[in-house]
Parts: sequence; structure tokens; C-alpha cells
Amino acid sequence: MTYFTAFFLDNEKDIIVSLYKDLDRMLYVLSTPNHGTGNLIRNLAAIVRLPLSHDENGMLVIRGEVPCFIDAQNHESYIFSLGDIEVARIYPDARVEMKAAIPAISKTLMSQTKDYRLGLDKTVFKTFVKKELKFRADLHTHMNGNLTGDMLIALGICHQIRYPLYYVKKLELQLTEEQWIRVNAQRSKVAKQFITSELTGKYLDRKINDNTYINFADLILNNLGNAEMNIVKIRGSLAVIKDGQAVFTNLEKVYLYRYVFCKGKESDEKIRLHNVDQIPDEDVKRYLKQMLIDRENPDYCNNTIFQDKLLWIARYYKRQGVCYAEISDTTLVKKYESIEMLRQVHEVMPRIYQETGVMIRFLAAMRRIPLTIIKDAVTPADYLEQNLAVLKATALDPYVAGCDFVGEEINDISTLRPVFKELVKIAKEDPSFVIRVHAGENDSYKDNILGSIQCVRDFLAPGQQMPRMRLGHGLYTYSLRSLKGKEVLKMLKENNVVLEFQITSNVRLNNLNSLDKHPLRQYLKQGIKCVQGSDGAALYGTNSIDEELSLERMLELSEKDLRLMKETEESIIEYSRAAYSTKKAAYTEMLGERDMEEVLLEKMQTVKISRGNTKSVPRFDANRELKEEIEELAWDRFPVILLGGSFNTEKRATRVTQEGIKQMKELMKFLDPEEVFFVIGHKLSGYEKYLLDNNKKGFKIYSVVPAAVTAKEIDRLKNSGVKIRVSTETEGMGIYKSFNYEIFERRPSMVVAFDGNSAAANLIQEAKNGKGKAAILVWSRSKTLQQKARSLQGYVEFFDEEKGIVEQIRKIQREFGEKEK
Repeated sequence: MTYFTAFFLDNEKDIIVSLYKDLDRMLYVLSTPNHGTGNLIRNLAAIVRLPLSHDENGMLVIRGEVPCFIDAQNHESYIFSLGDIEVARIYPDARVEMKAAIPAISKTLMSQTKDYRLGLDKTVFKTFVKKELKFRADLHTHMNGNLTGDMLIALGICHQIRYPLYYVKKLELQLTEEQWIRVNAQRSKVAKQFITSELTGKYLDRKINDNTYINFADLILNNLGNAEMNIVKIRGSLAVIKDGQAVFTNLEKVYLYRYVFCKGKESDEKIRLHNVDQIPDEDVKRYLKQMLIDRENPDYCNNTIFQDKLLWIARYYKRQGVCYAEISDTTLVKKYESIEMLRQVHEVMPRIYQETGVMIRFLAAMRRIPLTIIKDAVTPADYLEQNLAVLKATALDPYVAGCDFVGEEINDISTLRPVFKELVKIAKEDPSFVIRVHAGENDSYKDNILGSIQCVRDFLAPGQQMPRMRLGHGLYTYSLRSLKGKEVLKMLKENNVVLEFQITSNVRLNNLNSLDKHPLRQYLKQGIKCVQGSDGAALYGTNSIDEELSLERMLELSEKDLRLMKETEESIIEYSRAAYSTKKAAYTEMLGERDMEEVLLEKMQTVKISRGNTKSVPRFDANRELKEEIEELAWDRFPVILLGGSFNTEKRATRVTQEGIKQMKELMKFLDPEEVFFVIGHKLSGYEKYLLDNNKKGFKIYSVVPAAVTAKEIDRLKNSGVKIRVSTETEGMGIYKSFNYEIFERRPSMVVAFDGNSAAANLIQEAKNGKGKAAILVWSRSKTLQQKARSLQGYVEFFDEEKGIVEQIRKIQREFGEKEK
């Protein structure tokens, strides 16, 4: 048998079908090399009832034969099927015609568990949508999440971007000997610039490696022997993790990898772009060839990286049948960067629209909380005031459709009321201005959907109509049958608010663990306007068609449901196109003969937001206030993380039960304080309080606290006797990230979860994903954590009165001992 061709069953190229041919016979090998746990291929094999075997590297694969068929015209084709679904038709000339695929949402759910429960109909989808029901807008997406990894890699080669040595080492990319000599010589020069730096050890190494670069085109084109594996690794770094669900921290890290390409800077020393035909990845090669052709096109020959990015976003949308998109971007609230961005948009967008017919507009995005993942970034205290000053100017541009609040939803939206006051003023001057809020994405703040609407309504001027408002995600609020839920429905209807749904990102970011709880059908039944978005499709391995099919299949939407969403989308597209034309005329008149930069800088007037009657409890620097209590986690003992008090929503307290106390007593009696220590959150409530009050054996207890704490919290922590670890996150709902950094990525551990909301679910997911193996035990009486635990079947043990916690720990110990043998 000789190799014939290959194709992929998913957008991220994770499920590979390699074909081998000998005379009339065609055999296939289905593999999932990017998924190390084996869950994906095991679950897929079980669904389609095919046997597993091992390849020469010991990886699980599915092998079989592809039958050959002859049609009425005596033409031969081979038909590859999974179960009774025709997936691909393969022709003798090696053309592959895809008929069905596995969407990212199903792939994630299969990767997440050892016991996948969905059937074939919700795993392999026919890739067809009725023309009259096809969605043609992407109304919820993000600037640097739209292009696939292959497109970004091609863009990096074409523009010969600087690729940091840090990522070369982090991804374990292979360079030629000559490339290593050159990059190490450059590193030596860079290191001299940091001789006086206060950084030491790995922090200094990171800084030097971040500022040492290799020309990305050189890395690929002059290193073809390693190009195939390097491309696979780089592609993998540009999407969220493969083996199961991710959390927001993972998303932030992926954005850092993407920024290298999306915000890339060209290398000083260029190479000749040769060997293009020898690039081993067909898609990267195809995109790069078109980019080189574009360089001969007078419309695009002088494109910047950003302009090429817009061009390829539009081309990608055109391929999916999308004609209108609104993309969130934080650049539009930065003073000089926003002007440069808009200048480039005005320069290239008319030509892009002429080619593709796709209209791209933007939402100026403000962060609901400061970004913490970039360690050296310093966010000024008045960053929102600075954002608003810029927005007052950029909102005048016809390509700016409105604004957006972005970032992880770990704070109460009402804390941003003063900002809404200024946004409502902008909307008064421009009735087409969209106010979009990420709200209801997780269950931390169930008031945020209603609160977002009230924040706008409360600041309407006399006679002012409600601005055009959309809420992104809208998954979590109070039960729509409850009094509060009915109030939410009433406010949504009365104020013509549109809800945006992105099912794949919800699943892949650990915000949706049970599809039968999704509220979309309920909203549509109640007459609420709903649309689909992608949330930055390439981040999650999806696209517009996959998203629509996922909504339809996974949530069992009817044609009537899809038609209602389609009608809402069409009305938004029609209104938005008209608004663009109106704003363009006004903008042209406003500029007159003056330069855009001069006019917009003039319009960026200082904004002072008044807190008014907004109640705000002063918070203090935890590192300073608790410096005497701060201590490194012990390395001579085993960490036990207790969830049962700190990881709830702010308005929900953990109810301590007698049954739960019994389990705590057994746990504390079983564990040895010389062998283990406990790690808890910052509230010291619920089962955390029980641990502190009954610590007669003298367990060492650490509390992870947010970077900003109240005076009450300071006193409580100081009087408790706990040792302190300070998170980089200022919000209590975000401290789960520090457990991952300090424990799950570094060492084995055990999680004992009695209670919690999304923050607890994220911590459990981080424990499962971490490099250090974590035993995870969940109290079966916790309704809020059951869905998360069940989605991790095979990685979580439940405990209760019947299956006591000590019994379950011993079971885990036995299983671990058997694996060690």
C-alpha cells in the first residue's frame, strides 16, 4: 500500500484520515495525534463501533477499508462513512469532497471525558444548511480570534515577522544548526542590554528570550526538514487546549501567542521567499501563494499586516456566506493607536468590500477589569476615563458601530454604572450606536443581564429612546419561571435587547457543561430577539456554518426557531448598513479638508466619571497589608484544596450541612498534618470556616486572596492564623487562576469540592488540565458542581454518606498504585 492522500474531519486538523491505495483497494488510518489522553479516539471508536489498534508509535488509531462505488456514468469514487453517515467522497485523482464533519463542540466533549454520552447524530454533522435559514452575520467576535492558525502562519511568512526565541523554546520548535548559531549570537547581544536589570533566574531568561527574534519566514522556509512538525506545534498554540475544556486563563495565553502574528512586526533582515512549493502543509502553502499574488495587485501591494488581516478575515467570511460582521477591538479606545487603525481601515476597506462583498465594522472594546496576564503591563487607575475620552472621538467614525465590555465576567456590572452614563450620552448623539455587554457568560453574577439593561435605562435623558443594545452570551440569569426571571424577560422585550449566542466557545471555555440547560429555546419561545456569533471562531475550531449546525443539532432548534433568529439578524444587517451610510456622510462633512488625526484628537476631550451614589467599599493592597502573613507553599507536604465557601457568587453563601460536616471530620481524621496542608480561598466561610474552627491536629492552612482586599477581609485573615498567598487577580472570582499557577501546573494535589459556582468549576477544570496530577473529589449533594463533575467522567470521584470521602481517597490511592506498577 502506498500513501494516497489525507483529509481532516475537523477544522483544527486534529482528526486525520490518512488514505493508502493499492490497485483498486483503499485503506484508511484515522488518528488524533494532537490529543494525548486518547479520550477523543476512544469515544469516537465507541460511537461508530469500530475497533482500535496501535500505530508504530504506540498511539491509538482506527483502521479500515474505504469501499469503491461506480455511478450511472461509470465513474469511480470511494465513500468514507462513519456509522450510516457519508463523510467524504474520494476520487481517483485524489480530490476529496467533504459531506460531513465533526464540529469543535463535539470534539471537545469527546476529549473531556472517558464516558461520552452523545450519539452519532450529535457527533458527526452533515455540513449543509438550508439557504433560506443560513445566518449571514457575525455579530459577536473579536479582532485577533478570527483567522485560522494556517492563515496566521502564512501571514507570518509573507510579512517575515519577528518570532520570539521564547516561543521557539516554549513550543520546542526545531531549528537548523545554522539558525541556532545565529539566534544564540543575537541572544548574547540582547542579554547585554539587561546587565543592570533587577530580574534574575527564569524571569531574566524570559525577558531576554522575549526580545530575541528569528525571522519567521527563515524559520519555516530555510528549515523544511522540520517544517511539518513545527507548523503543527505553532498551529496548536493558536487555539485553546485540545484535550477537554479550557478556562479563561488558557484563552488569555492563546491570545499572547496570536499577538505575535496579529500585531506582528517585520524583521529587519529579510530573506528571499523561496521554497514556497515545498511547504508541507497544503493550506499554509495555498494561503501564502495567494498572499504573494496579492503583492502584485495594486489594491493590496502595500498592505500592512493589519490590512492583510482584514482582507483575509473578509475572504474567510465570504467563504462561509457571511456578509456583515462587527468585530470587538480594544485598539479603538487607545489614543494614537485608534487613529492609526482607522486610517488603515479607511484606506483598504473599500477595496476589500469591492472584492468580497463583506462589510466589516467594529465595536470599541473596554475591559471590565484590567488585564493581568501580561506581567509588565501597568493599567492606570483611570483607564476607563481614558478609554471614554478616545471613544467619544472614534465613535464618530462610520466603521465604528458601537462599544463593548469585554473580559472575564468576574465582577458585578453595576460597578461600571458611571461608564454607562457616558455611553448613553454618545448614543443620544448617534441613535445607531450599539452598546454591547458581555453578560451572563457564567453563573458568577446572575444579576448582570438585568443589571446591564438597568445601567443604560437609568441614564437616559428625558425623551431619549433606549439605545440599540445587545448582550453577549446571555446564558445565566435567574430561572425564567421565577419572579426575577420574568422581570428579565420583561426588560429584554420592552427595551428591544438582542441576545447573542456562541455555543462552541461556551463549551470550550468551561461555561457550559450541560447542553440541556441552554436557555436559547426558552428565549425564542418568549419572543426575545436572538442571534448567533462566533466569539472569534478560529480560537475554538469553529466557523459560521459549524456554529449554526451546532445550535440546531445540540439544542434541537426547529426551523421556526432558526427563522426567528434569521429575521432578527437580517433586520440588524439592514439597519447597520443604512447607519454606516448615514455616519459616513456626516463624518465626511465633519472632516472637510482637515486631516483625520487632527479632527479626532480634537474630539478626544477629557472625561471625568463620577461615582455619584455608587457604593464602593475601599480595597487595599494585599501584598502590603498582609506581608507578615505571606509565606511560600510548603514543598515537604501534599496540597489539599478545599472548595466550600470562597468560590460562590458574591450573593450566595455555602450552606454547611451535618452530612457535610461528617465528611470533613472523616477527612481531617484520616489526613496527617505532617504529610499534607490545606489551601482555601479568601472568604474563610462555609466548610473553610469549619476547617479553621476545628483544626485541632494543627494542619497548616494557606489562604489564596485577591490582590485587593477590604479592611474587613484584612482583619479576618490576620485573626484566622492562615498563611497567605496573594493572587495577581484583584477580583475574588478570579483567584482560581493562582491555584493553577502555584499548584496544578507544578505538583500533584487533591481537590475536595463541597460547593461553588463558575469559579469552582474553573478550578476543577484547571486541576484536570494541569501538568501535576490532581485527584478530584466532589460532594454529590452539590447541585451547582454536578454538571461540571459529570462532564469529567473518569477524572472525578463523587463522595457522600454512602461513598465516604476516605473510602474514595483510598480507591484513588489503589488505582494510582496499580498504574505505578
